[in-house]
Amino acid sequence: MKSIIKTVFLAAILLILFFYFFQNTPVIKKDTNTISNQAISANLIKEDTTNKIKIKKQTNDILTSNEGEPEKNEGEIKETQIDYITAFRDWQYFENCYTDIEDFGNNKDPLDTLAERFENNPRESQQQPSAQQNYYYQHHVDICKTLINEVGDENDNYSQIRSKLNQRFTSIKPKTDEEKQLERALQMIKQLESYKLEYNKAHTPESNLPPLESNDIHNQIENFTIEMMSVYNGNSPLTQDQVQLIEQYSEKIESLQNIVRQSKQINAEKIEKIESVIDGYLNSMDDYLHRVQSADAFILIATELYKFEYMQNKSTVIKTMQAQTSIQDLYYLSLLNNITIPLVACSMNYPCDAESDLILSYCLGLKDSMFNQACGTSLEEFYFNFYIGANQLGDVNNYFTYLVNRYAN
Repeated sequence: MKSIIKTVFLAAILLILFFYFFQNTPVIKKDTNTISNQAISANLIKEDTTNKIKIKKQTNDILTSNEGEPEKNEGEIKETQIDYITAFRDWQYFENCYTDIEDFGNNKDPLDTLAERFENNPRESQQQPSAQQNYYYQHHVDICKTLINEVGDENDNYSQIRSKLNQRFTSIKPKTDEEKQLERALQMIKQLESYKLEYNKAHTPESNLPPLESNDIHNQIENFTIEMMSVYNGNSPLTQDQVQLIEQYSEKIESLQNIVRQSKQINAEKIEKIESVIDGYLNSMDDYLHRVQSADAFILIATELYKFEYMQNKSTVIKTMQAQTSIQDLYYLSLLNNITIPLVACSMNYPCDAESDLILSYCLGLKDSMFNQACGTSLEEFYFNFYIGANQLGDVNNYFTYLVNRYAN
């Protein structure tokens, strides 16, 4: 009897464990530390088809995991434990999700959109995405879906989701030194943009007429215009006298407008003053960059300091760089920036491995052409084994050394 009871008891336990196991299958969720550190094993690419099915199922689980929860008020952001830098990177990454959002709304497979990209597109060196790129693109799609699930609703459009990601980012108070440096970098860039706006306004011609004379001319133009329109008075056709009168009013208006046009000039003194302000502010950003340990802050500030723009192509910062590197062509400098600044950030522990946002961008062509050679490798390996040409290598090394010696030591 005891043996029978024992057997029944063990069978019951096994049945409970069996039921529990199949009712608690884990759901893949995005790492809250960084969207860039979701592990992808290279050896799984061989099982591409199987993995796509698994990933799609896991994504559906993620999107339906909040069913039954209380509805959020419109504009409310879901609470989540996330740090300042990760929230910033999430917000930045979502720029890459624009076409995917459209596909989700149209019930279209983003992999079909990826395949269509190659049709009549001579920019790409390939004729179709590789199985490896399809795999990584599905990974990218999952990131986009996860970000949507974290902050928004299924009916939100791209702008609404990105706005909510920005709200989540700005609602977090930076705590660590690196987070505070990123916050400061964003503030400095915002201030620099306001100076650039003043610079552009300074190039708008302004009238040098005294205010009273200018107002008088505009009043005359307005009165002549009213009188000219009153001649029409709904009459059709116009008499010869009316036509002549209209021509007289038109000539007077044109004469007054010429006076205004000829009085407008660009204020060179105003331009010179704002140029000095911009150069001084770029120097202050350069000084701050010497103290920066945040790779995110470095990327933001360095990109602004060495940007190819007319208003700062003669800045003290750029002149110093040119004197020490012999890089004179500023258009070429902009090309070097796209390669070298991320490499310096890699040396500052910015994510640059095979699962990083930087390498994913090259692998999938999120911001440029698509390179299958980038998939599954680190940024450094991709750059030096494939992307950087032999003639460019010396310039990259020269510029990299300059930036590291100046800021990263």
